[in-house]
Amino acid sequence: MDLISELAELALATRLKRLSDRLAHDVNKIYKELNLNFESKWFLVLELLNRRKTLSIVDIAEELKLTHPAIVQFVDQMLSAKLINAHKDKTDGRKRLVSLSANGKKLLRELAPVLEAIKIENENWLTQADNNLLVTIAQLEKALEEKNMYERIKTRLEPPIQAPIL
Repeated sequence: MDLISELAELALATRLKRLSDRLAHDVNKIYKELNLNFESKWFLVLELLNRRKTLSIVDIAEELKLTHPAIVQFVDQMLSAKLINAHKDKTDGRKRLVSLSANGKKLLRELAPVLEAIKIENENWLTQADNNLLVTIAQLEKALEEKNMYERIKTRLEPPIQAPIL
């Protein structure tokens, strides 16, 4: 018995998280076997810095639509792995600006064939479904931008307004 599958819609977030964790675990296993000092959760930050060069923590969080604490955690881990550099913003000392280090740039080059294999296998895996999961996810994200799940549930729980009895 798989309770999470059985609960269907009631365990949707857990099921998506479980799928995400499974994919990340398998990819991280590949990185480890190839002796690459890298974790899949860092990829978006690494790629964004590759494209944008230098960004603040807040800018990274906003662009990736991830929480500020999550980005701080990733940045701290990537600093420890010597993949990025950080320094205070000269115009605003409260901001920490980050950019790829030489090690980070080298790692991106080493990751290129692995990332290509991941992309191809993700494409192959996605074609096994009856619909386009990426399109469906985009549609679901758009629907949540229009009305988030909190608002949806809150509205459902509120008692309907009843006309006064005369």
